[in-house]
Amino acid sequence: MVAELRFLNKSSPFVVPPVGGIRVWQFQATQEAEERARLMLTAEEVEDIDRLAMEQDRRTAAVSRAAWREAAASFLGIEPMDVVVARTPYGRPFAEGLERTVVDLSTSHSGDMVALAVGNGILVGVDVQATGGLQIDEHIGRAVETVIGPAIDLVPDATERTLLAWCILEALLKADGRGMHLSLSLVSSEVRSLWGWNSSRVGGTAWWVRRLSTPAGFVGAVAAAGPVIDIDFVDPI
Repeated sequence: MVAELRFLNKSSPFVVPPVGGIRVWQFQATQEAEERARLMLTAEEVEDIDRLAMEQDRRTAAVSRAAWREAAASFLGIEPMDVVVARTPYGRPFAEGLERTVVDLSTSHSGDMVALAVGNGILVGVDVQATGGLQIDEHIGRAVETVIGPAIDLVPDATERTLLAWCILEALLKADGRGMHLSLSLVSSEVRSLWGWNSSRVGGTAWWVRRLSTPAGFVGAVAAAGPVIDIDFVDPI
């Protein structure tokens, strides 16, 4: 199945991952991308985004939501504006008519970076964080104590190491679907490989997580319901 994903790349087709597979995009939220993105959003979404104080936050939020809409629309065979956003009891969005167990979509944004993960028949979660100029507070420091393993210690920079662990937690919470409704103390991961799948648990359920290859100045992670073999990372910007 090949469908056009004009928003992410106006000249390239959106290739749906195989059943049981995942595909992850990373792209920059430019002013041009924001202008295109806002044309795909509802009035309520635009109003919500415009409440954000920082221009960069408004831009990446708009691009992230539009990417999610266009990916969902490509599966449903409709226009992005026609996608009806529904929510689980925990508030996680999904496209009406596209249950998470059929096609799962997850987005994340930080700085000027947006990430989109699509799982075909497998639950996914993605998270990215910019590393530049960020101060690690006690909350994050305590939260990542459940992300352990010999590989995590191989990351030489302390800030990058902590943020990678945070991305792992966030990706797992998004994949599970309960998000911050679940205590972080119930999320754990044993990182034995920096670039392969690592076993994790969320509220007693087994999940898998791995690091993303990101541009300089960012770290990221993607989580899934199993150690997916068919995974495709679109080249970082």
